[in-house]
Amino acid sequence: MIVITGGSGKIGSRVAADLLAKHVKVKLIGRNAETLVSLQKAGAEIALGQMTDMPFLRGAFAGAKAVLLMLPPDKNTLDFGALQDEIGEAQVQAILHTGVKNVVFISSQGAHDIEHTGTVKGLGRQEIRLNRLPADVHVLSLRPEAFMENCIESLKLFNTIANPLRPAIRTGLIATNDIAQLAASQLVSLAFRGKTHQDLLGNRDYTQTEIAGIVGKAIGNPALQYVQYSYEAYKNTLLKTGMSESRADMITERYRAINDGYFNNAVRDQLSTTPTTLEYFAETVLRPMFG
Repeated sequence: MIVITGGSGKIGSRVAADLLAKHVKVKLIGRNAETLVSLQKAGAEIALGQMTDMPFLRGAFAGAKAVLLMLPPDKNTLDFGALQDEIGEAQVQAILHTGVKNVVFISSQGAHDIEHTGTVKGLGRQEIRLNRLPADVHVLSLRPEAFMENCIESLKLFNTIANPLRPAIRTGLIATNDIAQLAASQLVSLAFRGKTHQDLLGNRDYTQTEIAGIVGKAIGNPALQYVQYSYEAYKNTLLKTGMSESRADMITERYRAINDGYFNNAVRDQLSTTPTTLEYFAETVLRPMFG
């Protein structure tokens, strides 16, 4: 049995579908049964409860050969970092209580720095907790770049590609499907040992100006230009969507960390480079939505 937290999310749902297609027994943890119906029909077992509920997690993890861990975002929490820590500690205690021996954790680029990187600091703290588990618990932390799917939210919110990054800053972008495929393969093979991490950097690095150009061409708006927001203006825009000040602050801090050079320390190589290009994603995902 493989237990998947965040079963209704972009990554968790795709990992589950991949494993079910390989006839692997899967249990999905979620809060809303309606979002898990299709995977339940495909054969997944469903466990409904809160990720902060330690007794619930102990029951959900019982008998698992491996678990896929995520710290799900909550845009409404008044203290985003504290919530990350509460969920993270509950997950670790559930692993210790049930004797799970294999863990794949969806972390992030920037998790090496728990001082400057905003929303990623909590992921870094969770890596530290997981790496302190007993030696017979094997942990692989996947550290992906920012998601290509973030372009969808930017287009909806700003009608363009916009954030506080300097236009010439080069960043990787990764399709969540690439993360899910790698996570699923690791959960099937369980070939990782000890406490390790794997950087996932997308197909290549892009300037923010290049991202806007690729997206604009794909959706039939070649004049689309990247817009750099000030930190304050970007945060205020997030607040207007109903996001809590704590989460808005941490998202903005993450962009500041990238601008200031705190974020990426990974080396691009064959293992860290993933297949999906932004051009392909823009044509196949963004064009049908915004073209």
